[in-house]
Parts: sequence; C-alpha cells; structure tokens
Amino acid sequence: MDLTVIYRSQEKLIRNVHKKDIRKSTAMVFQNFNLFKKKTVLENITEGLIIVKRIDKENASRIGIEVLEKVGLKDKWKAYPSTLSGGQQQRVAIGRALALNPKIMLFDEPTSALDPELVGEVLDLIEELTLEHMTMIIVTHEMGFAKDVADKVIFVDNGDILEIGKPEEVFGSPKNIRAKKFLGRFRRS
Repeated sequence: MDLTVIYRSQEKLIRNVHKKDIRKSTAMVFQNFNLFKKKTVLENITEGLIIVKRIDKENASRIGIEVLEKVGLKDKWKAYPSTLSGGQQQRVAIGRALALNPKIMLFDEPTSALDPELVGEVLDLIEELTLEHMTMIIVTHEMGFAKDVADKVIFVDNGDILEIGKPEEVFGSPKNIRAKKFLGRFRRS
C-alpha cells in the first residue's frame, strides 16, 4: 500500500514537545470518524473537554460552539452523527480534535471514507488550518493536496520511507524507483 505522510509544522514547536507530553499535546482524527452515535454533535465535541481536560460543562459547551462555527457546523449542534453526511461527520471529528487545542494534529487518511464529492470540503478545512500554522501530520492518498499544502512529504511503501523532503523535491525529482514510478503521474499537476 502506498501512503504519503504530509507534514506541516513550525519546526520549533515539534522540537519543544517532550515525549511524555506527546499524548497530551496531540489530537487524532480517524479515517472513520469514530464519533459517538448516541451523542449529539456538540456532545461529541465536548466529551474530551469534560472527561479528559476536566472543563465544566458550561465552558466546554462554549468552546464546542466556537469550534463548530470554525468547522462550519454551528447549526448542527443538536444533530446526531447518523443524520450528517460523511464530510460533515469528518468535520465534527476535526472539531473534536481542535477543541482540545492540541499542539499537533494527527490525521489518518481523513478523506478515505468519504464519497468523492465530499472530499473537497474536508480538504478545504484542513487547508484552512495550515493557514493558522497548525502543526499536522497527515497520512493521505491525496497527492495533489499533499503537494500543495505540505512543508515536508514522506513517501512510505510497505512501512519503508522511500522519499522525504520538500514537496517540490519529492514530487519533482524523486530518487527512489518505486516512488518515481508512483509519483510520476502527479508531477504534471
């Protein structure tokens, strides 16, 4: 399986995170959303704030509404995940991660479970986060997106790192034969 990890960050921020603090400093967005089905959108956003960060319900709700506005779903705060499109569910999952105010966000193929027409709305949201200098590590098959928004690209095949560098280097002149063959079709875009 071919995967590209795109990495966008402020290098200084990464270096200042101690190993023991990594769990507290990161938030994960899963490819299959992992939302609580019997909780509303707002409850999905605030659960981590209340349970993990021990923020009172009123403040957690205030943060949750702010985050839902940021991800474009403020009007869906009472909805349940089953009533949302896949793109909306993924934006709730991103909002849940954002609510925790992480230093680093991890994305595991955030568009793989989406219909093609919904991919754009999730990629647009992630791109907005890059403009805010959010540190992100993203595993994706969206090569054009990786090329456009990443600071660094890591091309991985069967668990081996085949290429690592700036997008223009990795996409423009990959050195590894396997990476060259795979990425060759994306250099024209």
